[in-house]
Amino acid sequence: MAFGIFIRRSDSIYDNIPSERYQFPKQYLSRAQQSEGDWIIYLEPSKVKETKGYFAVAKVQEIIPDPRKPDMFLAVIEPGTYLDFGDPVSFRD
Repeated sequence: MAFGIFIRRSDSIYDNIPSERYQFPKQYLSRAQQSEGDWIIYLEPSKVKETKGYFAVAKVQEIIPDPRKPDMFLAVIEPGTYLDFGDPVSFRD
């Protein structure tokens, strides 16, 4: 069991839709593969103005190569598992 945290910024260059997929570069593949079949937590980093902090959970169905971008991968989110917290949990008090 891995404890995965996927960092997402609203101004990200990656093609992320938290309820469907999380795109990431090859350098993170070995770490992301550890979350395959398991739950992850989404975090918006504190460097983002008015950050959400921890804002959702989801289950990673599988990790696949991104068919549209070489050297990129997708963590495919299992349908129906994305759960937004409603009220984000702050990274800090």
